[in-house]
Amino acid sequence: MVSAGEFREPADETMPEVRPRRPLGLRPPGCPFCLIVCGRAPATVLREWPETLAIRPRHGGVTDGHVLLIPRVHVADVAEDPVVSAATMLRAAELAAEAGDCNVITSRGASATQTVRHLHLHLVPRAEGDGLLLPWTAVRPAGS
Repeated sequence: MVSAGEFREPADETMPEVRPRRPLGLRPPGCPFCLIVCGRAPATVLREWPETLAIRPRHGGVTDGHVLLIPRVHVADVAEDPVVSAATMLRAAELAAEAGDCNVITSRGASATQTVRHLHLHLVPRAEGDGLLLPWTAVRPAGS
């Protein structure tokens, strides 16, 4: 386990070339995001880059403007391939700069609420008093 004190600034601040560790041809059968990337499942594509797609969540999302960012290569979660994860976060940051107040969220593993085993980031626009609680936000009893 890495503690916050163990993180160090990278020596080189340039973005590395996106070369996934997993060969491009290996896509698990039935992965819904891989099917979207391959054009075999429908999606509303909001923006495209060489390595990433921004799509509208299938059921519209939790707020207006909710976007999913998915890498074009299959990476199960944020820890599987740091280069792919960083490239996907770069694109999320670009959209966040346009969105204003927002959450950028990803999950790793079922106990952390990951339901699709393909890296994806949620960009969720927020507004003061929108009432949206994050999964780790405790519900406060009335009157507290």
